[in-house]
Amino acid sequence: MPDPAILRALFGRPPADAIAFLKSKGLGLTWNFQEMQDDAHARTFTVAKAGKLDILADIRGALVDNLEAGGTLDDFKRNLIPTLRAKGWWGKQVAVDPDTLDAELVQLGSVRRLKTIYQTNVQSAYMAGRYKRQMEADAFPYLQYLAVMDGKTRPSHSLLHGKIWRKDDPVWDTIYPPRGYNCRCRARALTAGQIEREGLAVSEPAETVSREVRFGADKVTGEAFRATQTGVKVKDALGKPVISWTDAGFNGSPSAGHPMDERLLKSARRALGDEVAWGLLADTLTAPPRIAAWRGFVDTALRNGVPQRQTMTLGLLPRRLASDTAAVVFMQDRLLAGKKARRHADEGDALTRDEWLALPGALRAANWYVDTRNNNLVALIAAPEDTPDAPPVAVVVDGEGRVVSAFHDGAAAAKIRNVIWKKI
Repeated sequence: MPDPAILRALFGRPPADAIAFLKSKGLGLTWNFQEMQDDAHARTFTVAKAGKLDILADIRGALVDNLEAGGTLDDFKRNLIPTLRAKGWWGKQVAVDPDTLDAELVQLGSVRRLKTIYQTNVQSAYMAGRYKRQMEADAFPYLQYLAVMDGKTRPSHSLLHGKIWRKDDPVWDTIYPPRGYNCRCRARALTAGQIEREGLAVSEPAETVSREVRFGADKVTGEAFRATQTGVKVKDALGKPVISWTDAGFNGSPSAGHPMDERLLKSARRALGDEVAWGLLADTLTAPPRIAAWRGFVDTALRNGVPQRQTMTLGLLPRRLASDTAAVVFMQDRLLAGKKARRHADEGDALTRDEWLALPGALRAANWYVDTRNNNLVALIAAPEDTPDAPPVAVVVDGEGRVVSAFHDGAAAAKIRNVIWKKI
């Protein structure tokens, strides 16, 4: 993988977007690397068995400092190893899983682990920065998938080499590089003129498929980790139908988030019209990769218990309620783990984990109201059929599309709702 100095020379500019991407990632404690999947990679910085948030902060800080200084992998290791050794996070040690309290001999810091951490995070950061610029460049409506095509390239990645789709095609939510640890693929932005001059052709619409796979196992309990793996149906060089599978845990875009979803929606609206664009993005946001990412977002916040200023797309406003500046509904992790979360818990109207997990799908069937006091929109979600006596869930959305509150709309709240909420 090229060093940051080489990448910076290739891009012709400092890696500001890559640095901003790394800085924006929240810290997430995980015991097994399988716990962090899909779009959670784009929002959360984690190192399996780091144990404490300060260790994660040290590693992320060293990566950011290294990018800002234009350093190499050797610089990263030389500057970070003394800190990790001093804090005792080095070599093989017996450690205790905080969730199961099982003791296990584990590999903490090592030269090999730091290389993987460096390569994966620097590649993801640069690809996120590249993706951001590509999505903002209206003159380049297409993306071409490019693999390195040498002896180290994974067959599933080489299958997509040279494929071209519009950049607002939902396929990029699944295949935008990196598609796995140490993936070296990239996406190239193209104009319609470039495609014509170079004798290229836009690829046939790709069908996305998914399957559940075994993703390793807990070394102590033997429990299998399961992951949803997403693939794209394409044709190989001989015209035979094949599926290019993305590595388990990497089904999401490196820059997934509500700003990019807003840009995707705007591009799709211009190209396809409102009705088709809304349907495509709504389907994308409730597809298995995004649901897995939402699950990771919720579980990371609940597990940490401390908000990391992370956001996640929850869904879309109905077309009739969307504005030029807000169509995508997004939520901050402070509603799951901050002061407001604790207040709702104290008041007895907090959502359960299962209710949080169900919100993306449930939002599509919600009834919408306007709060006449402040013009916030309110999605009222009926209780599931198997629990008809449960109170509905209210999701309050401000003028920017931000969820400002979510709670059980019990009998007391309903009295207020009937006065100040007007159905729309």
